[in-house]
Amino acid sequence: MHMLLATTSLLSWSVESWMQHAFYPALLLVLLSASLGVPIPEDVPLIAAGVILSRHPETATWAGTLCTALLGIMCGDTVLYVLGKRWGPEVCQHRWISWLITPARLEKMTSRVNRYGMWMCFFARLFMGVRAAMCITAGVTRLPFWRFLLADLAGAVLSVPLFVWLGYWFANVVPTLQTYVHVIQWGLLGIAIVIVAGSIIYWRRRRQRVVPPTETPPSIGVTAQRSAALEDLAPAKAVKRQRAGRKAETCR
Repeated sequence: MHMLLATTSLLSWSVESWMQHAFYPALLLVLLSASLGVPIPEDVPLIAAGVILSRHPETATWAGTLCTALLGIMCGDTVLYVLGKRWGPEVCQHRWISWLITPARLEKMTSRVNRYGMWMCFFARLFMGVRAAMCITAGVTRLPFWRFLLADLAGAVLSVPLFVWLGYWFANVVPTLQTYVHVIQWGLLGIAIVIVAGSIIYWRRRRQRVVPPTETPPSIGVTAQRSAALEDLAPAKAVKRQRAGRKAETCR
């Protein structure tokens, strides 16, 4: 545990020192690499950006930081989506992708994307280690690009400002903060679940308020049709009976 904490703190310090010299290019490059699957936790550069905004406010602005972060993340995710869509299920056999997602994992992710669609992309974006696989799977399953982009962007808009703000607010306790990254991720998941559940309940109640138009039950309609048909046949049967009676009298 102490080794993990020391490694995370060292990585954060290295990213922070690098970003101080060329903030926007460094942030863009690090987040783009992290989105493409390079083993760099996406949360580390975001927290480091918040620390720099707190300690060196002249280096960058909040608006520029958030725009740069979202641009780097979305570009990397889009590249993975395009690769998955172009190569299909065989993407796992490519040497640059095989270490990101295995055939077994692709099959598992494919079933989830086919079942949940945009929601799977949205929730997977909140968790490190699943993001890259989700982007590739969305392309393999040929999820419409605009749906993937919308869900992925929604997840990024929720998580990116939060981690930058945490780095800004807790600039002096970054090593301690990084030990609670997983707790923060679960908190984001809880917030997202509450939002989704509230939306579902709202739309269901709204549909229940709309009273559907009354329709004649099928059984009643069929019975009425049969009765009408029998009424139409009654005069014809009476005429036949009259003709049969006349023929009988003539024969006599």
